[in-house]
Amino acid sequence: MNVLWQKILAVRAPNYALVMVCPSRATIMKKYKKIPHVGSVMTPFPYSVDGDDTVLEVERLMDEHHIRHVPVQQDGRVVGIISQADLYRLFERFLPDGEKAQVRARDIMIEEPYIVPFDTPLNEVAIEMAKRHIGSAIVLHHEKLAGILSATDICRILAEVFESEFSDTTADDVA
Repeated sequence: MNVLWQKILAVRAPNYALVMVCPSRATIMKKYKKIPHVGSVMTPFPYSVDGDDTVLEVERLMDEHHIRHVPVQQDGRVVGIISQADLYRLFERFLPDGEKAQVRARDIMIEEPYIVPFDTPLNEVAIEMAKRHIGSAIVLHHEKLAGILSATDICRILAEVFESEFSDTTADDVA
């Protein structure tokens, strides 16, 4: 790996240790030195909808981009969230499009979603999401939508930690 890539990775991923997996390509092994903040592990630049968008548009966005949580904004401010589970609980999946086009995102969104600042420690957010039984947290940076942290993101980080900490196990180590 050339020096330029090492510098870029060091700036973009300061809590990661670099590991060479194959001589021709480098992989970032997430070896966390401290608990990461949500801004470093969230899904950045999430898709969002306006409160006036239809349920049909929300469903299309979820299907097209394979996402399960969509922040709802009004005048550049996050005002709610719609989850795929909530959407399907409220509407039949195959309800005619004409009926879905009549309902607006603001009509079905969860108001006052769980919103966290960009620099909140990941463990605090994960604990709160578990307490609330929710699948995502909206991340703001300077009062603007910066990202979304989903249960999938947390599982990915957990898997990376497990792999980093326990990758040297052998068959004898298995309980």
